[in-house]
Amino acid sequence: MTVNFGILGAGRIAKIHCENIFNNPKAEIIKIYDINNKFSKNLAKKYNTYACSKDLDIFTDPNINAIVIASSTPTHVKYLDLAKQYNKDVYCEKPIHLDLKTVDVCLKRLVNHKNKIQIGFHRRFDENHIELKKRLTSKKYGDIEQINISSRDSGLPPISYLKVSGGIFKDMTIHDLDILRWLLNDEIDEVFAQGSVMIDSKVKTVPDYDTASMILKSKKGILAQISNSRRQTGGFDQRIEVYCKKGNLNLTNIKKTSVQEINSKSEVFDNYPLSFIERYKESYVRAIDYFINCINKNIKPYPGLLDGRNSLAIAQALTESAKKSKTVKVNLI
Repeated sequence: MTVNFGILGAGRIAKIHCENIFNNPKAEIIKIYDINNKFSKNLAKKYNTYACSKDLDIFTDPNINAIVIASSTPTHVKYLDLAKQYNKDVYCEKPIHLDLKTVDVCLKRLVNHKNKIQIGFHRRFDENHIELKKRLTSKKYGDIEQINISSRDSGLPPISYLKVSGGIFKDMTIHDLDILRWLLNDEIDEVFAQGSVMIDSKVKTVPDYDTASMILKSKKGILAQISNSRRQTGGFDQRIEVYCKKGNLNLTNIKKTSVQEINSKSEVFDNYPLSFIERYKESYVRAIDYFINCINKNIKPYPGLLDGRNSLAIAQALTESAKKSKTVKVNLI
């Protein structure tokens, strides 16, 4: 069955999803909506589809089976509620909302929802992360004893973006938190975080941090360390070290190519990808394809609402910890 999509949003993430849906033989884009009508019209023209002037038009259209929520974060809860009302399957970008209480109220309304809901934690669909998870699940190396995660963006986003992002922990670290929960197959119980401004003093006016270090402890007692920075001069930096009882597994950075230059003065390798869009291009393709297959095969997709909620809860605890410089318990459900 061809899955007919409505797209909410016409920004950077929406453009990625539109391209992947357009290129997927099992899907079709029916309508696109953005609060900026010029953006939606331009995107609709590119993919030979229709730009609607009202967001409700996406939900009331009987020809639309599924919706991608790639609009601004404050709209996500409203659109999840409408998706339940009109029984539309949903691929919703993270986070569900920046306020945990708002998310909890939303989840109560969505109890027993019949539509499929997948949260946009795309790293789970990266073939390298999948292989790491597979090897950990095999128990070849025994139980996990410690995990270290390093994530560094290639450059600081605009201050205007940081002001609406919810802070480094909810905007950036939340992807690391989802991967950590996924690899551990366990919830994070308590956290300690420290944040600093090392890149641009303007970040203090947000207020936010551009550099952060965290220690997290799972219910099983496994310790994890996460290191984040908004700047890495060599490109997008993503590494994971998993220490197990019988050995360790490392997920290292991926370079643009494997080309190596050697001369009398030096040895040079290609840099890392410059952005998450470049690094995880295929992950976004797989995530949407998986979502489409879940619809066609009537399978509950993952990561789901609880993954989005509990990752946000950890990010909230990290935010509080960094402000108070003390260990904070995570509000889990």
